[in-house]
Amino acid sequence: MAETKNFMAKLVRAWPALPYMALGALLASVYIASSGTAWLSDSETNGGNLSVLTVTTSLSAGGLMLLSTFAVPRVRSWLERPTACLWAGAVSSLGALIVILIGPYYLTPMLPYPVIRSLFFIGGILFGVGLGTIALRCGQLYGALPPRQVILYVAYSQFAVGASFFIVLGSPAWAPVPGGPSLAGMASFVLLPLVAGVLASFSRHIEQPTPTLARDHSRRSLPKSFWKLLAVVFVFSCIVSSVYASTVAVSSIETTLSGSRLVMLARMLLALVLAVVAVGIEGDRLNFGKLYSVVMVASVALVACLSLVTVLHTVLAQVVSLSSVVFELFLWCILAFIVFQRRTSAVIVFGYGYGAYQLGNGIGWLFGAQLVGTLFGTVGEAFAYMIMALIVLACAFLIFSEREFDRLFAPGEEGAPSLDELLMRDLAAESEGPAREDEPVRKGRFGLAIEALAADYQLSPRETDVLRCLAMGYNSSTTASKLSISWNTVRTHTRNVYGKLGVHSQQELIAMVDDVTAAEG
Repeated sequence: MAETKNFMAKLVRAWPALPYMALGALLASVYIASSGTAWLSDSETNGGNLSVLTVTTSLSAGGLMLLSTFAVPRVRSWLERPTACLWAGAVSSLGALIVILIGPYYLTPMLPYPVIRSLFFIGGILFGVGLGTIALRCGQLYGALPPRQVILYVAYSQFAVGASFFIVLGSPAWAPVPGGPSLAGMASFVLLPLVAGVLASFSRHIEQPTPTLARDHSRRSLPKSFWKLLAVVFVFSCIVSSVYASTVAVSSIETTLSGSRLVMLARMLLALVLAVVAVGIEGDRLNFGKLYSVVMVASVALVACLSLVTVLHTVLAQVVSLSSVVFELFLWCILAFIVFQRRTSAVIVFGYGYGAYQLGNGIGWLFGAQLVGTLFGTVGEAFAYMIMALIVLACAFLIFSEREFDRLFAPGEEGAPSLDELLMRDLAAESEGPAREDEPVRKGRFGLAIEALAADYQLSPRETDVLRCLAMGYNSSTTASKLSISWNTVRTHTRNVYGKLGVHSQQELIAMVDDVTAAEG
C-alpha cells in the first residue's frame, strides 16, 4: 500500500495537471452517456431511452449539488477525504453497469417490464449522484487555481473528452451479444466515472496542497449579480437542451450518433482555442463579458432560425448543442474565477451554479422529449422557436447583462484584485504553484508597471485602481462599473492621477504605462 501511494505521489509530481483531469473524465462520462455511443443496442429506434437516462442523470446530479449547499461544512470535509471520490466513482459506475445489464439482450427478456423500468431509473440516479459528487470535488480543485490556469486545465479536460470519445468509436466493434453495444463501449461507460473518481482522489498527492481559500461559507458573501447569473444559467440550459432533445426524440439513433461526432470534432477545436487563449493572449484582451454576450447572441440566432431551414434542421440542432457545450465550459471557468477571487466556498458556488445548469438541462430534456411536439402543434413550430429565442435574449440582456458580469467580478473589498488583474498574471509564474509566505508573488510586467508608477507618484489605492483601468483603455463609465463606484468619483480620481503623473489625456497615460512596462521586461 505504501509503495502504491509513493508511486501515485511521484506520478502527480511528474504531471501536476493529473488530478485536474478528473473534470475531463467526468465530462466524457456525461457525453458518452447522453450521446448513446456506448450503451444503446440495435433495437433502439428512437431517442426515448436516451432522453430518459439523460433526464434522470441530470436531475440527480443537479439535485445533489443544490442540496449540498445546505450542509456546506459537512460536504466540504467529506469531499476532502481521500476515499470520497473513489466511492462516488464506484456508485456512478454501478449505475452505468445496471443500465448495461438491463439491456434488451441481457436481463430484459428475463424480468417483467416494471422491474426493468425501475432498475433503469435506479441506474440513472446512481450514475448522476456519483458524477455530481465528483463535480463538487472538481469545483474545489479548480476554484483554488488562478484564472489562466483554470482556462488551460479546462482545455486539457476537453482534449481528454475528445480522446475518450474517439477511442470508443475507433475500438473494435465486437459485442458480447450480437446486436448489443460493443465491449469497448460498455467498458468506457462503466469505467470512466471510476477513472474520474480516482483522478480526483489524486489531489491528496499534490506537492503543494490546495489551500483552503474560503473565508465565508454563507450565501451572503456572493453579490446579487451571482443570483442573476443563476437565473440565466437555468433558463439557457433548459431551453437549449429542450431544443436538442426535441430533435433527438424524432431522429434515428444513427443520425444522433453522427451528429455527436460532429459536435465532438468542434469540441476539440474549442479546446485548442482555449489552450491558445490561456498561453498566448494578453490579459487585457481576455474579456469574458464580451464572450458571454457572443455566446448568447449566437444561441438566440440559432434557435430562432431552426424553423426557417427545415433541410438543415438536424444540423442546426447539433450546433445548438455545441453552443450549450461552449456555455458549460464558460460557466465552469466563471464559477472557478468567483471562488478564487472572492475566497468563498466552492461547494456553494459550484453547488448553486453547476447544480442549476444540470437541473435546467434535465428539465429541458424532459420538456423537449415530452411536450415540445405538443407545443409545436398548438402554436406552430416557427412561433414556438421564436418564443424560446426571445426568452434567452431577455435573460441574457435584461436579467444578466455584460454590465452585470462586470459587477460580479468587482473587488469585494479595498485592495482585492479584479478579474482583469488576475487574468493579467503570467501563466508561467502561476504554474510554479502558490508563493511561500517569505517569497514575493510574481506578477506580469503590466502589474509591475502599475505598482511602480503608484509608488513613484504616491498614488492612493483607489487612484491605483483607476490608473489600471485607464491604462487598459476603459472609459469613465466602464471604470465606474468595474470598481463599483460612481462616475463622479472616477472623474475625481482621474483628475488626481493626471495631475500626479503630469499627463493631460488618456493616450498620454497609456503611453507612459507602455514605456514603464517595456522597461520592466
